[in-house]
Amino acid sequence: METLKHCTIEVLEKKQLDVWWELKNSAYAKRYYWGNMLRVYSKRELEKEIEKRLKSKDARKEYHFLVKNKRSEYVGYVGINRHFWAEPSHNAGITVIPRKSQHLRNKALSEAVDWVLDKCFLGLRLHTVCAQPLEFNEPYIRFLEKKGFQRQGVLRRVTQIDGKFYGRVMMDILDREWRKHGPHSQ
Repeated sequence: METLKHCTIEVLEKKQLDVWWELKNSAYAKRYYWGNMLRVYSKRELEKEIEKRLKSKDARKEYHFLVKNKRSEYVGYVGINRHFWAEPSHNAGITVIPRKSQHLRNKALSEAVDWVLDKCFLGLRLHTVCAQPLEFNEPYIRFLEKKGFQRQGVLRRVTQIDGKFYGRVMMDILDREWRKHGPHSQ
């Protein structure tokens, strides 16, 4: 657990199963973040998935964090997914899922994302961090742009929601851009 000025960051463990299940399966998250990428887990399946991830800590391909505000309310999730193929690479994807849309404007979630980017660039020594918001999720896109992410293009019509296809905006930030942009640079 990490306590910062505006938030507390908890590594996802089995004890937060209910919170994680609610976040992954809320109507808001399904509509604005997952699209057809979401496989709806029962709570027991999700518990098994968490157990599996906790056992494989040595590989450290994925990092999962739940974010609480100063009132100890869960406001969202931040995850890092390293891209391993034959060997560890120098890039990763991040996912930020607020519990409610207004949490994207919350200092706690913003501070947690800054902490995760520090972890990516300082701790993991990555070169690039990317994100793939759905093309219609403008609040999330603006949030990422404020963090220094740049639009690289759109993967067109790759996610299906309610029978319609939508694109994903490819966004990334390089280590040198992060050094200039982030709160650590001040």
